Amino acid sequence: MKNILLLLLCLLFSFSLSAQLTTESKAPSTFAVAINQDNAFGFYPSIFGSFGLDDQLSFTYYGNLWTNPTYGNIDAGGIDNWLEVGVGLSFLTLNDQFLVNPFLGFTHGKLLSGGESGVVGDGIVPGIAGFFLSDKWDIELFGSYYKALRKEGPVTFDYFLYWVLPGYIVNEHVTLGIHHESFILTRETGAEAFPLYQWLGGFAKFTVDNKYVFRFSAGKNFKTDFNSKNFYKLTVFIPLL
Repeated sequence: MKNILLLLLCLLFSFSLSAQLTTESKAPSTFAVAINQDNAFGFYPSIFGSFGLDDQLSFTYYGNLWTNPTYGNIDAGGIDNWLEVGVGLSFLTLNDQFLVNPFLGFTHGKLLSGGESGVVGDGIVPGIAGFFLSDKWDIELFGSYYKALRKEGPVTFDYFLYWVLPGYIVNEHVTLGIHHESFILTRETGAEAFPLYQWLGGFAKFTVDNKYVFRFSAGKNFKTDFNSKNFYKLTVFIPLL
């Protein structure tokens, strides 16, 4: 049944995409790489791209290369590493100041499905990202739900990840703001749900040519059962188009 539902979703999305591609005026294409490191997920590069369907609507795609070996088979040299890929739609609203990007991703590996080796379609990831930019405010919002799609072992997992990053633009190169982020285990077979971490701190963001971004965040972790009492995170965003 799950496979049939996924096929129907893909067919509906393809129909919507083909209808939009007939529009002559389109938003520009983008392609970018983000390099991330923090003390919870470790090192993970990400890839983002888009192409216009019309002047306000774009088809988006992304990939997260989760390199943390504990998400795979660490005893076998880090094989079966977790991989996340997905697609979505982005559009502008609020006088073109707010970009909204709902998306649907899929994970491949063993982290959610709980098996001994990685599988295709380990989990499904519905989510949404939002970016607000004005003369003085730079705000980033994100939320995604990691739901096990397959059951390969006796224990499967679901997670919810979100962050809120309101920032004040000091000048064209510097933005200072607040970093709030949380990663929650919402379901584990035979166990209670609980937050894995809950971060609150600040960030400094440096921008060059209105596109290249260096953002460092640090602060306190209020849930220390599985992570340290402090957090630190670096994100470097490099647009290639």
